[in-house]
Amino acid sequence: MPKEKRTLVEELTWSEVRDTVSKTSRELSDIIDEISPGKEFIVFKVLYPFGSKILSENSFYLPKNSENESNDNIKGKLSYSKVPLGIITKNTAELFFDIHRKIFSLAVFGKGLEIGILEHLGWSSNYNITSGARSLYMLPKISEALSHKQLKKKFGITESPPKHFYDHWQVFSQLSQSSNFSSHWFCEIVFLSNKWIEPIKKDPAWSKLALYISQKGWQQSGYGRKKAALDIVWEIFVKSLSNKELKFDPYVVDTLKHIIYISTGAIPASAPSIGTEEAGPLKNIQMIYEDSQGYGLEEYIATIMHPQYFSTKSQNSVYYSLQLPNLLESLPRTKKVTSVIDNIRELSELLNCFLNKDTEPWSKIPIGNTLLIDIIKELQIDYFHGDMFAYGDLIKSSLKMPDLDSRLKYNPSNNKKRVFASNSSFLRGCVRISAKSPPAEPSKDQLLNL
Repeated sequence: MPKEKRTLVEELTWSEVRDTVSKTSRELSDIIDEISPGKEFIVFKVLYPFGSKILSENSFYLPKNSENESNDNIKGKLSYSKVPLGIITKNTAELFFDIHRKIFSLAVFGKGLEIGILEHLGWSSNYNITSGARSLYMLPKISEALSHKQLKKKFGITESPPKHFYDHWQVFSQLSQSSNFSSHWFCEIVFLSNKWIEPIKKDPAWSKLALYISQKGWQQSGYGRKKAALDIVWEIFVKSLSNKELKFDPYVVDTLKHIIYISTGAIPASAPSIGTEEAGPLKNIQMIYEDSQGYGLEEYIATIMHPQYFSTKSQNSVYYSLQLPNLLESLPRTKKVTSVIDNIRELSELLNCFLNKDTEPWSKIPIGNTLLIDIIKELQIDYFHGDMFAYGDLIKSSLKMPDLDSRLKYNPSNNKKRVFASNSSFLRGCVRISAKSPPAEPSKDQLLNL
């Protein structure tokens, strides 16, 4: 059945969108209500289908609209910044760098005034923003030619079978936009037009809104502020290693720094999808891959890993794959060829050096609002590899992972014969980051009756 056509870009007044905004950003809605902007202060409600570009190569994108007004004319009404101020009212978007076929995830934007804040405050960089999650990876292998051909035939996909994790998202996004895909998914964003900007900057009656935007800018600058603090920590730590003539592969040193950075909540890592839709129409994609009339995975659960932040206040673990490194900084590797097993052993040894130095001055440095020592004391770091490469307590078998994280048992088709794809290359050198003393386990309803 063909999908119903939707109006993807609508020009509206504040009164026409205030209820939508209020449901997700009550404080912001109340501030704007107090201003009571007139009808001349138009906004644009934009529906971005899954996988759509919002910002790419310094260009702002709107989806193709079915209305008469061209996107060029609409962009002219949003021309005050490279990226206009946008309030996400449904689902999420991801901010990332795409360099040499690697995705470096910087942020996941949820509901609220999240888009265009730093650009409004005069800062920008050559990053990308896409509708829904970009860093998506399915654990079982999905490059089998005949199965992918069946998928192409039914859903009109033109992408080749994905040979690398980087290519999974391209197939998923194209699949979701097929007329045979069973659901609509949009990231809904309300953009403020040119008319709003001058009073935000100059009108005292709009000072609360200006302050709100500045506060959001301070929150978003947390990435850079945490990075600066961790850079100081790392300078002292690496110097202490050098003074003791302890030598480690620079790549392993940078990997540990990245893992500690994830542990501060500054950037997202990966976690298994359990049917929630904020990151994209993932449940339907999983169902298609498990369906014999779709891709037809015969044995494995179609587990998808999506971006998620870590918090010591949550019982949810996150994962970092050494097979899918996304370090933004790394010194050149040593000429010595090392295996993933060697890297894990060295990483574990280096981590022990780091965790056992709680008397060092750098342990008292705050990362955000928390002392680094209080963060690292709450961390539980575990390492996994394929079953035949398990080494006692240090490197656990990937077969054991679902017993430690019930989300990995999530099976959208409820086929009890399917098993967790423990042989996935994503897991051949996988770091699990958990809290030692997380809150009580969620209810069965919260785990979607796993």
